[in-house]
Amino acid sequence: MIKALKISQFANKQIKDIKLQGVQGVIKKFLLLIKYLIRFLLNILSLIPCLIIRLLSPWIIIRIERISSGNFGDFVWMTSMYYCKKKLKIDQPKKFFIDLLYLHPQSKNYNRQIKKMWKRKIRIYSSFFLDPIRTVNRLIPGWRNHIITNLSVQERDINNLFEKYKPLDFLRDEEIKGKKILNQFGLKEHDKFVCFAVRDGAYQKKKISSTERNWSYHDFRHTDINNFMLAAEDLTKRGYFVFRMGVIAEKKFISKNPKIIDYANSNLRSDFMDVYLGAHCSFCLSTGYGFEDVPIIFGKPIAHMIQPLGNAYTHNEKYLILTKHHINKKDKREMSLSEIFSSGAGFFFQTQDFEKAGIELKNNTPEEIRDLVLEMAKNIEFKNNYTIEDEELQNKFKSLYLINIEKANFHEIIKDEFANGKRNFHKEIKSRYSIKFLNDNKKWLN
Repeated sequence: MIKALKISQFANKQIKDIKLQGVQGVIKKFLLLIKYLIRFLLNILSLIPCLIIRLLSPWIIIRIERISSGNFGDFVWMTSMYYCKKKLKIDQPKKFFIDLLYLHPQSKNYNRQIKKMWKRKIRIYSSFFLDPIRTVNRLIPGWRNHIITNLSVQERDINNLFEKYKPLDFLRDEEIKGKKILNQFGLKEHDKFVCFAVRDGAYQKKKISSTERNWSYHDFRHTDINNFMLAAEDLTKRGYFVFRMGVIAEKKFISKNPKIIDYANSNLRSDFMDVYLGAHCSFCLSTGYGFEDVPIIFGKPIAHMIQPLGNAYTHNEKYLILTKHHINKKDKREMSLSEIFSSGAGFFFQTQDFEKAGIELKNNTPEEIRDLVLEMAKNIEFKNNYTIEDEELQNKFKSLYLINIEKANFHEIIKDEFANGKRNFHKEIKSRYSIKFLNDNKKWLN
């Protein structure tokens, strides 16, 4: 009954589309039908190579996987994890193996420079035949031996592989090109700069129109760029230039200070410079979106303003953490670290989850953001002079964070949220939390 209803709804939609679009609609539907028929035939024919792959498996393992190029962060991060593990011979098949990789056929590439750099490192084949083979392979028993897990499942670099092997690099002429463009922005040979990667809703709406998809579930991750001006100004006093990153932005980052550059709205912005800046910055201040993966794979420190708190990057000493204030709407009181986790908010990945739990996320103040970046700058310039009390607060944070992660059964939550198996996001807690915040909010560590 339900199937019949769905078929009827589908047929009615096609008739309605043809009536609205006329002859053009008929041609469009006909071409779509041809496309589906070709796809169906290719799937049938793919049974033959799948059987050959199985017959060869006692001697050779053939793995077929697609690389996601439609999500900038995944294209950088997941491919880097695959490449590093292969080069370092970690989690690889014990038998001789061949990897056949292709770009997702339905994904638009959102950074041509990254695609160019990966093509220099990895042989990428056509998706026309490989995509149907991959699809059919997953319907036949034993398929897990012929896929590449870390190209389909996000995996944290908890063992800091990017410190041991740099997956991407620039050609000599690209280095020259990057330096010339930096000079156009006013930077000289040895000038330092910081990237501000501040998430708002503009990019997602451009990528997929909000009329086609409701992006409000991401709202909790957005932050007002105006709150970052104080941090930018104070960094310039320490000799840094500041680049506000982004392909498109809701607001401009306006300053009379020539060292503060609204790169997202600059006519010098390009796919190439997006990657070059991320790879050469002194550090990146990020509120959590795809660009941050570029400085990460190039081994740059990250000041990470993250939510949910359970998603924090904790595996590297180069990272500093800060999260938004969590306010209990019932009593208007700020929640402690343990209360954030016990309420479930440590793993809320949608705005609606916070709303249902009666939790308001309050942006960090300009002063808190400034304190975070200045601590990072001091850590880079010289070993920060942390006091004994500072270290005690850090140790308390690390211990409390780990206890709450384990108590919340973190891996099962992540498995359910992403429906793609366990993802190990935490190992030893090596990152630090903003020390100024901990000193000013000691009750938060409860």
